[in-house]
Amino acid sequence: MNDPAQVLDMSATSWGAEGFVSQVQLMDPQMAAEILRYNEGNRKLDRSTVELYAGAMKRGEWKLSHQGVAIDDRGNLLDGQHRLAAVVRSGVSVPMLVVRGVDRDSFSVVDTGKRRSASDSLKIIGAADVLNLAASLRYLCLYDTLPGDVAWTGPKARLTNDQVLELHEQHPGMLDCVRRARPVAGAIGIITSACAAAIYVTRRAASDMDQSEWFAGVISGANLDEEDPRLRFRNFFINGRAQGGRRRMDAREHVAIYIKAWNDWVKGEKRQYLSFRKGESMPKPVAS
Repeated sequence: MNDPAQVLDMSATSWGAEGFVSQVQLMDPQMAAEILRYNEGNRKLDRSTVELYAGAMKRGEWKLSHQGVAIDDRGNLLDGQHRLAAVVRSGVSVPMLVVRGVDRDSFSVVDTGKRRSASDSLKIIGAADVLNLAASLRYLCLYDTLPGDVAWTGPKARLTNDQVLELHEQHPGMLDCVRRARPVAGAIGIITSACAAAIYVTRRAASDMDQSEWFAGVISGANLDEEDPRLRFRNFFINGRAQGGRRRMDAREHVAIYIKAWNDWVKGEKRQYLSFRKGESMPKPVAS
């Protein structure tokens, strides 16, 4: 059986101070599968991470970086199993840094750093309110791309940092929606980022509509009829918070409740109560 260190092309190598041999290699699925045969002692493979990386590779978003594959001085894979598994899963060849001859004792310091998040990437480009902005962009993407009855959890709901940065470029108005969502969240307890995503999709559906009366009613609740959708919406979250959150609702449900209440208000309809049942499809905002 061939040592995986010998499977790789030994040309254009660079010798490090510790005797490492490193090179940028075009990693193809067959080569990745061969290296994975010598994968011992690594943590359990996270399938969602593999799917996330594989998706980026298929879309042509994978970028060469200092993070790649490390093979120890006995020919066993030390680091990079998720990247290699993604190459196999995607069926795509990508450039990857490969370092060979790494001392096995260095295994204890592999992957101990903090992974860069989408909000970190937004901060680097100078965006504001990055935590809420990153989450809002993600929810918007899931709303637009996942089937209406699919939960916003699991591998399909994960986005790469590059995807979030691209969404930021495509939807520059999201930051204003985050700012608009903050007082609503403070007044009634809806998730800020979910509220921002819902504001965005309702604005998109009714771009010419003045929403100031909607927000004024939701935030203050003053002088509203008992069956006014804004009061129903407001009380849904306030009462839920007072009751300890009822069952814990996720961002998808918050977006759905927002859109339902918005639709009732735009159409001038009244209802006794708001709800979003398990398995129910996401509502679509109506135009003015």
